[in-house]
Amino acid sequence: MAAVVDQTPTKAEATSNMFSAPQDLSVPPAVDYSSVRMKTALVSPNEKQFVLLQKRLKERLEDGRGETIFDVGVGEDGSESGLKQDEYDASVATLQSLAATLDADCVPLRHRKVDEGVTGQYLVRRRIDQQDFLEIRVAVVGNVDAGKSTLLGVLTHGELDNGRGHARQRLFRHKHEMESGRTSSVGNDILGFDSLGNVVNKPEHGSLDWVKICEKSSKVITFIDLAGHERYLKTTVFGMTGHAPDFGMLMVR
Repeated sequence: MAAVVDQTPTKAEATSNMFSAPQDLSVPPAVDYSSVRMKTALVSPNEKQFVLLQKRLKERLEDGRGETIFDVGVGEDGSESGLKQDEYDASVATLQSLAATLDADCVPLRHRKVDEGVTGQYLVRRRIDQQDFLEIRVAVVGNVDAGKSTLLGVLTHGELDNGRGHARQRLFRHKHEMESGRTSSVGNDILGFDSLGNVVNKPEHGSLDWVKICEKSSKVITFIDLAGHERYLKTTVFGMTGHAPDFGMLMVR
């Protein structure tokens, strides 16, 4: 007659199993990018290197929330920066091909000559669906009469101030603000960019249509105009905390 074996786990075994990691969870191995870290990686990559460059660019786009600045002619292996003109042109063509495979646009920002040749920086930004866009919130703070509202009025409406406070009038919400020229509430205005980095703000009859701007934009910067006078300190603190800004811009006069 076969004996019945007690297979009930002991208290120590049960405790050990409770805190042990699941067996089916495994950390994927890190991708080795050592073969594409040199400055000439974009000049004439083979198929394997192209795939690695594509993965690397995709990771950078995900980390940058849909955009990244890519340096051409600058390696990560400690070598001197700079490429010959033909190598630079080939690298730019490869970068544009990589961006196209990820449904992104590649826009030149700047280039300069160095001892070893030419280097450049390119903005790679994903094309976002018409129903979606990337939003960056910037809180603008500074002392009273530092020109915060005037600067935002010029940036968002594309017109210079007339020297008598015309630009800041576009952001004011109350009559007493227009009369005193000082912000006492939390004001907002937006600045939209398409996937190529072009500004899409086009005021109609002196005002902005936020719906049209958002429809045409891949990236929208929302400026939070805060009061600078100490009398409205509580309002400024509320604007800083309640609007959850991504960045702060301090204006000093």
